[in-house]
Amino acid sequence: MNMLMQPTNTTESTNLPYLCTGEFNLSIMQKVSEIITNPNYQPFKRKTKKNAQTVIQYYVSNSPHTDHAFYYLQSINPISTLLLEHSTFKISQSVMAVQKAYANLGYNSDGPINPILLHNEQYIKGIKPAVDVFVYELKSHWTSKIAQADRNKRISLINEIKKANARMMKKLFKTYLRFNLNHFTYVFNVKECTFLKDKIALEKALTQQITSMINKFHENHRSEILALFFCVQRDLSDNYVLNVYCATERECPPLSMKDCITLRNDSYLIIAPNSNITLKIQEIDYKMDIQDVYGKNEKTWKSIFGQMVAKYNYVYYESEFVSPKFIYKEY
Repeated sequence: MNMLMQPTNTTESTNLPYLCTGEFNLSIMQKVSEIITNPNYQPFKRKTKKNAQTVIQYYVSNSPHTDHAFYYLQSINPISTLLLEHSTFKISQSVMAVQKAYANLGYNSDGPINPILLHNEQYIKGIKPAVDVFVYELKSHWTSKIAQADRNKRISLINEIKKANARMMKKLFKTYLRFNLNHFTYVFNVKECTFLKDKIALEKALTQQITSMINKFHENHRSEILALFFCVQRDLSDNYVLNVYCATERECPPLSMKDCITLRNDSYLIIAPNSNITLKIQEIDYKMDIQDVYGKNEKTWKSIFGQMVAKYNYVYYESEFVSPKFIYKEY
């Protein structure tokens, strides 16, 4: 069966397995928040210079952090009201605060802040009052109860996910020392799916189909698979993204889930007549080695996995059928 294996056009070039442009936009806003809400951060630093018998005070950019923050802000796009009010996309309070404060900055200044001019003292003199207000808004929001509660919830969620994975990987490294870790990324685009108008019904049918695929894959390779875990998330480009990891012994050839997927016309996933859900596939085989000689060791894997779930700091999707947590098949 020929599979549709298009490049993921909505994906930015990053080290992460998959990050759509909408999420990349939020990640930039999160970075801005992290820079500015650092307790020690101030956008400008005061300098003095002597002119004859007069001491003149002026300000310069507190680079590189100020430069970085405003370079990032140049490339962000406003978040739509529809997304901000979406009940199942959990956008961080930090990101929403950046959006609001940046909009206010636009009203309070003559135009966008030009990072190229941040080392011009006359330019800084003109923008400093508006930038100080922008920084004050973000720092004030960061210490609010609603922002603290949101951060704590996200930190707790990420730690829970990382600890569950660390326990399983520790057992694998201890038992096998060296093994394969197959990683499948399946992107289901539902934008053209007009048959199921009810988005909840569509999500239910799709997640049921995904569960069926994984169960079939698990059954077909039960004797080869040492561990299997997966997660489904919805992204900001009308896609549902399935990440599947399965461990096998080093001698085992790389596995694939392609044979467990039934497509119509080699293009569309079948969950209902005329469902029109397209599928994009990426399958990678990691080599794992406890000594970090012939593959990635436990410490390196923790870093890779931590990067993948770090985006939950600014956005994740959670509904009746989809969870940010990974599901582990029991053995």
